Amino acid sequence: MLIKRRAIVLAHQKQTPKHTDSKNLGLIETARLRSLGKRDGHHGLPKQDETGVWTSPLLQKEVTAYNEFCIIIWGELQTKHEVKFKELANLFQEIPRIREQLDAQLRNAPPPPDLTERIKGEEMLSEYLIRSRRQREYEKRHSGYFNKLRQIEITLEESYQELSELLSAIQAAEKTVHLRCEQASEHALQRIAIYWSGVLRTHPRFKVIPPTPDICLEASAEAEYYSLNQSVQEEAQSILALSRHIQNDGKVVNSRRTEE
Repeated sequence: MLIKRRAIVLAHQKQTPKHTDSKNLGLIETARLRSLGKRDGHHGLPKQDETGVWTSPLLQKEVTAYNEFCIIIWGELQTKHEVKFKELANLFQEIPRIREQLDAQLRNAPPPPDLTERIKGEEMLSEYLIRSRRQREYEKRHSGYFNKLRQIEITLEESYQELSELLSAIQAAEKTVHLRCEQASEHALQRIAIYWSGVLRTHPRFKVIPPTPDICLEASAEAEYYSLNQSVQEEAQSILALSRHIQNDGKVVNSRRTEE
């Protein structure tokens, strides 16, 4: 007679794990884990604690080892990125200051030229050529203003570029560390699954023990890392999004001026 067994989720976990197997484990490691499972099962392990959780020293060791691994690599990343986060904070203060300089420079722009004005000897020239001459004369007459304007624009563009590169480097490193945690999680779950298969062969409470170990390893260190730094990244993304919006508006304005 088949016995329907209900899987029990460990109290400190939140979701059901993915299917795991031993394809990434060596033969020696697989045999050793299965043997440990048989041995523990023979001694009545895993056991249910007062909360109904099926646990054993080996299971706790796997969970602890995974958590410690994640704490170490996310902690190392936090230390590594301390300088980058300070640089981001400096740019958050620097970019608005440069934008204010740019706005002030634009407000003090010299009056626009009359691009249709013709002087003696230009009666036969085309309208396009007249407009080009007046524009060049205007820019030459106010070269000091336009040189300063371009210098401020270049400084602002460089600041935006630095901000974008810093954010990209931070996010790329975070993605790498997250992937390492996922790989470690898959490996740990494979080890646990092989161990559990050995347990089921000898455990005296086979009628009530879950057929699979419903364990999902979660990196609390990752959540803590993002709780400290997510707001910084969101502010950087907001500034970059605003810069793209301003650039697009500028292109539209310039396009309209050209058409006029």
